[in-house]
Amino acid sequence: MLAQYLASIFIMRSASDFWLTIADWRLHAIVLATGLVIASGFIINNFYDREKDLVNRPNQTLFERILTKKETLNLYLFFNFIASAIGLIISFRAFAFFAVYAAGLWLYSHKFKKITLLGNVAAAMLSILPFFAVFFYYGLHRVDVVLYVCFLVFVEVIRNLTKDVEALKGDVIYGYPTLPAVWGVAQTTQLIYGLIALSFMPAAMFALSNEGWVRIVPLCLAGIMALVSFILRPSRDGSPVGFTRFNYAIKAVIALSILAIPLFGASRSFLG
Repeated sequence: MLAQYLASIFIMRSASDFWLTIADWRLHAIVLATGLVIASGFIINNFYDREKDLVNRPNQTLFERILTKKETLNLYLFFNFIASAIGLIISFRAFAFFAVYAAGLWLYSHKFKKITLLGNVAAAMLSILPFFAVFFYYGLHRVDVVLYVCFLVFVEVIRNLTKDVEALKGDVIYGYPTLPAVWGVAQTTQLIYGLIALSFMPAAMFALSNEGWVRIVPLCLAGIMALVSFILRPSRDGSPVGFTRFNYAIKAVIALSILAIPLFGASRSFLG
């Protein structure tokens, strides 16, 4: 949600319009509705993964133990209802966006995450989708932003594959055909390395399409991922501990990519 505010202030509008942007009640409504839909997605994902999570993270399942399955579903429906109502107040287009987003989160939890590799790609796309809530509201006219988002999709896919390796034990027990369970940890790690290398493509295209300090951000972040993967070598002992550390590093890369958004305010795209 912080990314939505930063994108609104520094990408969709000029930083000089800061107070006009902050005074826009529709922006705050979009951020609130996004938070509710994301929370509902977290709830429904935990609902379907309840048994598996007891294996993978037995000390982090307090939410599932407090609420019954019926209470969990009621809370999920309540959050989506409020988000849809807020979207309808903003505009019918906003309502349609949040309805589609909520449906996508449910499909991911119920179907897509059980399909090898497709689940990882779907999770990455759904993680990035909140950006487009403000893009649809203000209207996106910058090609360089699309390239930046493409880079972030690569990072999110890498993060989701890393999470799958961490959760391998529960996935095998409950028959989830994740990539590590189907291919094995070694081949999944090779794919992660390949995706890190491929992430340099949108990063380089972004650098060539822009001017200002922001142009080097994706290249630097891709370099950080490559360096961390070389230093940690997460699969060298077959232990999930290395992947847990690598996952923390990827989360740091995502955080840095969000914190770098204000640099867009001092940049200019060569592609419009």
